[in-house]
Amino acid sequence: MLLEHNAIVKDIRKVDLRFASCYPNLYRSAMSSLGFHIIYDFLNSREDIYCERVVYPTSRSLETSTYLKEFDIVSFSLQYEQDYFNVLTMLKNGGIPLRKENRNSTHPLVIAGGPCASSNPLPMSKFIDLFVVGEAEVILDELLDKYLELDDPRNNLESFQDIDGVYLPDHPVKMITVPDLKDACHPIRQVFPETDKKEYIPAFGMAFLLEVSRGCTRGCRFCMAGCIYRPRREMPVKDLFKIAEKGGSATGLKKIALIGAAVSDHTKMEELCEGLHEMGFQVTTPSLRIESITDNLLEILKQSGLKTITIAPESIWKIRKAANKSITNDMIESTIKTAFKHSLNVKLYFMLGLPTEDKSDIVCLGDYIKELIRMGQRKNQVRLSVNPFIPKPHTPFQWEVFNLDELKSKIDYINSIIKIKSFKIENPKNALIQYVLSMGGQGLGDVLERSMNEKISVKEWGELAHKWNINDKLPWENIDVGINDSFLKDEYNNALNGNLTPWCEEFGCYNCGACD
Repeated sequence: MLLEHNAIVKDIRKVDLRFASCYPNLYRSAMSSLGFHIIYDFLNSREDIYCERVVYPTSRSLETSTYLKEFDIVSFSLQYEQDYFNVLTMLKNGGIPLRKENRNSTHPLVIAGGPCASSNPLPMSKFIDLFVVGEAEVILDELLDKYLELDDPRNNLESFQDIDGVYLPDHPVKMITVPDLKDACHPIRQVFPETDKKEYIPAFGMAFLLEVSRGCTRGCRFCMAGCIYRPRREMPVKDLFKIAEKGGSATGLKKIALIGAAVSDHTKMEELCEGLHEMGFQVTTPSLRIESITDNLLEILKQSGLKTITIAPESIWKIRKAANKSITNDMIESTIKTAFKHSLNVKLYFMLGLPTEDKSDIVCLGDYIKELIRMGQRKNQVRLSVNPFIPKPHTPFQWEVFNLDELKSKIDYINSIIKIKSFKIENPKNALIQYVLSMGGQGLGDVLERSMNEKISVKEWGELAHKWNINDKLPWENIDVGINDSFLKDEYNNALNGNLTPWCEEFGCYNCGACD
């Protein structure tokens, strides 16, 4: 039995609605997701609602061991497209019919939110009754109030359409976000496990999750989160210190993980890290932007217990320009040298298959990776992760093709020349499946359902991989995430021509639409 601290217990006889917050991936991932903590804290702040957590591979709640079919609302957090298969498994094992048309008024309402639900929920639309498009704090209260008002919510789904940020397929919706992060939910009494089992230890270890910012405006052309969660919003440092102090007292945790799409772009990053260190916390962060790293910042992070920094060179300079990553080789190498000066390890992220990349670029990339590895002063000081580029909705690269054969060839070449143990590269077949699920429409529901009982061949997945042309009607066209189509098209053309678009926070507005 798993022992947890700060799990919430309520008398189910005294609540009006039981809500299952489901994470369709393993426990260590679930408990590393600040969004998962936010839903739990936000909903349980209401006396009329009891929110319980259900984490794959189980279909019963951690709090009361209740099956999904017994809840009023079952909600899934869709962080990754590969988790769609796990959603179906959880529904089936939880006693809920997979297809929404096979459910009746005795079954829970099934909803979903998260990045995948906000960008392109169509592949899951045969299984999910309603989608939350945007950030939960500004949508869920109204959705739950509407549910409680209706005598038969399942047969009155159209009543939810008037709620900003709620999506029913074939109906337009505008993404809703929290304008000021001070008004967002910042969980204090975060749940954490007491265990020595690796499979239950969160990705950041036993750490309090502190949300520094949301959104990113750097403009990387492959990044979905950087497009749909604009503009960048950050928390004032004094408020972050107060949350950290309260969180440390409520949990007893001495380590803080800084969370945000662009953590190191916080205008007071050094002050924040130094202050947290002075408060007695270790500080960790998932990754740092090369443009924002300073010698002083690394010194502070080193003193507060950080052992490894993670940075993303992505590729060679030519391809970085296409992706709108304005970091030069000199900047990358200088950052690595600075990290080594502080005896830090360095983890490097690269991508294969970005637009304009050809065979000669892969040879150059292989040589460049080896050059960076040789900079290491001791064994395994440089670690490496290489991932295939996958086009995503609402990005300038949504019109790019995914070529499995070319990708395999590139992966084989990089694999053949990199000879270090700390080297990870994603399976290209998994990348193909992710591409199909990212860029497809409602018809994929049939394939997802079939996958429950049979293995879908790589050939069939390949046949489902559709390239969208720049003037095509896209499956997600009814979802307005705030980015103008004309801006995305201009950025795509800039990529093909190798033109950089400078950071809007320094060089002014490009009228992308996010701040309108």
